Amino acid sequence: MPDTDVHSSMSTSSTFKHQVAAEILRARSGAALPGLLLTALAFGVLGQLGTVYAEADLAANAAEVSHRVMNLAASATLFASLFGALLVTGEFKSGSIGRSVLYAPGRGAVVGAKLLVAGLVGIFYGLVSVLTALAVGTAAFSAQDAALVLDGRTWQLAAAVIGVCALAGPWGAAIGFAVRNQLVAVIGLVMWGTLGQLMVLGQFPKVGRLLPDGAQLAVLGDRLTLPTALDAPYGLLLLVAWCAALALLAQRLFARRDV
Repeated sequence: MPDTDVHSSMSTSSTFKHQVAAEILRARSGAALPGLLLTALAFGVLGQLGTVYAEADLAANAAEVSHRVMNLAASATLFASLFGALLVTGEFKSGSIGRSVLYAPGRGAVVGAKLLVAGLVGIFYGLVSVLTALAVGTAAFSAQDAALVLDGRTWQLAAAVIGVCALAGPWGAAIGFAVRNQLVAVIGLVMWGTLGQLMVLGQFPKVGRLLPDGAQLAVLGDRLTLPTALDAPYGLLLLVAWCAALALLAQRLFARRDV
């Protein structure tokens, strides 16, 4: 490879690293990251406490309740996707997206950096949600003279929660690139995440299990919400495929539209 090509490649790599660093700084600034995380934890904790205290015979059903407590940590996925959407649409709203494109090695680098940072934030949301579920579950079980069950299934669910949160961040960011309008993106994600998916999964389970939410339930092994869910490995593959397809769509739309 000629020296000019080597230097060009190194320069592009360095510029992309700076782009990622800038996105990390942008993600850390403002109230979106901590605000959405605290809201996610509040919803999860309420559900976890309700699950524990609603169980009539906690000692006899400790394993099942423990798994439900960990499963409820997945409520952070909605808020991870909201953060991803805000990370993108906030720039369109302020008009700073043009400056990001100007200093980036290309529009693809802008999309890639935002998706990467949204994924890292998703992992962070998932990890904190899992740790909170463990702390809340342990305290609630102890108050009921029982012990939170930490078996293989519990840790499998913990890993699944972190995994789906990691994909939820880029999913929201890709939706942000496709929609651009902050209000539309946020309302759309909230309405679908709270009502839309339940209606589709309830009324059309054979269709719903092939949608991203159905794939997410498959990864979590949630047969209670979706009895016809795919097996976890197939659900993960389907969820990754959905995210990759939406990311590709976001990149193409961003490359063709004016900023």
